[in-house]
Amino acid sequence: MFNPVSTYRIQFHKDFTLSDFEKRIPYFKKLGVSTIYASPLLAATPGSTHGYDTIDAQLINPEIGTLEQLKSITRQLKAEGISWLQDIVPNHMAYHPDNKWLMDVLEKGKSSPYYAHFDFVQPLNEANDAPLMVPFLGNPLEEIVDNGELKLEYANGKLYLNYFDSAYPVNAAGYEYVLGSIQNSSTNEQLQNFNKLENLEDAAVYSESFEKSLTHLEETLQKDETLTLAVDQQINTINDDKTLLSEIVGLQYYRLCHWQETDEQINFRRFFTVNGLICLNIHRKEVFNDYHELIDDLIKESYIQGVRVDHIDGLFKPEAYLKQLRELTGPETYIVAEKILEAGEAFPADWPIQGNTGYDFLAWVNNLFTRKDQEKLFTDFYQSFSGEGKPVHEQILEKKRFILSNYMKGEWKNLHKLFLMLNLATPNELSKIQPEDLKTAIGELLVHFPVYR
Repeated sequence: MFNPVSTYRIQFHKDFTLSDFEKRIPYFKKLGVSTIYASPLLAATPGSTHGYDTIDAQLINPEIGTLEQLKSITRQLKAEGISWLQDIVPNHMAYHPDNKWLMDVLEKGKSSPYYAHFDFVQPLNEANDAPLMVPFLGNPLEEIVDNGELKLEYANGKLYLNYFDSAYPVNAAGYEYVLGSIQNSSTNEQLQNFNKLENLEDAAVYSESFEKSLTHLEETLQKDETLTLAVDQQINTINDDKTLLSEIVGLQYYRLCHWQETDEQINFRRFFTVNGLICLNIHRKEVFNDYHELIDDLIKESYIQGVRVDHIDGLFKPEAYLKQLRELTGPETYIVAEKILEAGEAFPADWPIQGNTGYDFLAWVNNLFTRKDQEKLFTDFYQSFSGEGKPVHEQILEKKRFILSNYMKGEWKNLHKLFLMLNLATPNELSKIQPEDLKTAIGELLVHFPVYR
């Protein structure tokens, strides 16, 4: 196993690509770098400057370069005695129209083969079939429709609901809604294709049949000019009628809503309070395999010698994930995790990896260069302009309560619901306290949680 004694972090993005990096290999060699520590390289949202917002786990970001470029560069580095440590992000992906897995879920609902890839939850008092929140509107949906900012469109062989630059796919019920009002000899056959989907329970069969229905519709439209004009006219009619547009929006497996709604309720797990990052069920075998397919190939072909696992504390079972990763990558792959340790907390000894990314080491270095004898002077100076006289630990608790009650109320409600669903207290015990007191207690547990998770 290689030892990355001297690492150099490279932040790739559209303005610093693999080609830009390749020109600087002689410089890194002369500098004495033994390992390149690369930012996430998988396809990310357009223009991403960090890469932690993956949209395709099986593709190198085309804004950065190609798979062949990466392989060529790592071969050159290996010849110079320089290894490659790759940052990976198994906790989440981007909630973005370019995320094909997620858009397939929006289009096909629970019949999508990717439905189980994402961590969906149901808020308190919501039915099990509640539509998935799509919280990216600048105003409430009603205002968006009234202002004409949402449009139905047929493009690239599919129906979409377009909101500025974002296009969200329409489900089978949406196609029936559009085609059902058209009087044309070809319409009945198209309607039957989409109607038949309702009786298909197997996700793979449903997905295949849905795609065939879309292809058949597109081929028919290309040959039947009368039907094409009729569909265009029906789409225009829907767009011109706010009631009709609202009806087709209401048929979807998702609910377009204002971005601030997630302060109050939410039915998917996200990265902290970032609506644009939706979490994965990486603990499921099929999700793990799909997500790591490209990384696995690069490691087995010796293009990558190590990985850095981002946000390990967000995973359902960190230890189980790392054991899977170790089994996948083999005993010689260098693995570290971004593990945040509180003071006095030990790194888990049973994790089959080389360690963490060094936040604890940085804390020690910071302390080394901190003059503790100046603490009172510094604290007095801070209080003089902040007006804050409370001890730091009280401020931390206060800010945690603020975030929980103002921006994560939905997650808080979901945990309350989960507590009740799991029967963690008997009916007799619950009868002795007010429901709101139980919710408050759960909130205080979160606020006082002793470690970072």
